[in-house]
Amino acid sequence: MNLSQPSLNRVAVFIDNSNVFNRIKEKIQLKETGWDCFYDPLYLAQRLAGQRQLTFVGFYCSPPPSYLAQGTPAEQKRYSQQMQYYSEVTKLPNVTVRYGSVGGSRWNLQEKNLDTQITADMITMAAQNKYDVAVLVSNDGDYVSAVRPTKEEFGKKVEVLYFRKRVSMVLRQVCDLPRRARPSFFRRLPNLPPPHGQDVVSI
Repeated sequence: MNLSQPSLNRVAVFIDNSNVFNRIKEKIQLKETGWDCFYDPLYLAQRLAGQRQLTFVGFYCSPPPSYLAQGTPAEQKRYSQQMQYYSEVTKLPNVTVRYGSVGGSRWNLQEKNLDTQITADMITMAAQNKYDVAVLVSNDGDYVSAVRPTKEEFGKKVEVLYFRKRVSMVLRQVCDLPRRARPSFFRRLPNLPPPHGQDVVSI
């Protein structure tokens, strides 16, 4: 079997949901149509893999701030929506969900241990030869430190799905193939209530 053929390449997709969530929320606020914060990560990964073999889908997220659960009725609703979304994501076949944490005060929230987990998984799986191509779904330039050893030390290819005008140019340059995010990649996850526009929450 010749793994150099594109149709046989093993693809691992690493989704930084907090980064994606905020970029999509910006587009919703700008009234751009077709975007959905509560997207199906498995469908997204399948679109990115195409005819290649999809071997791993990592969905990296942080729970909504706990203060929302004891807040106003609107805040409690937003908290419930976000947790319901995560619950549905965990039911998807072949999707690995990893949680970061949220710390700090209500007006100065900070997300922790999300990019670290993505970096560790990308490099560890490359060392174990579990994929041929990594697809990173994020605009965050911090991932350059993950991409470089993945390529240079382990000979893997790295693609990045980025959002226009928000991507780190260094990240685009170090990846083998930059791909721009499109609304058609982000199909709404089934079994969720109707969307409420901006009634979603992230740090």
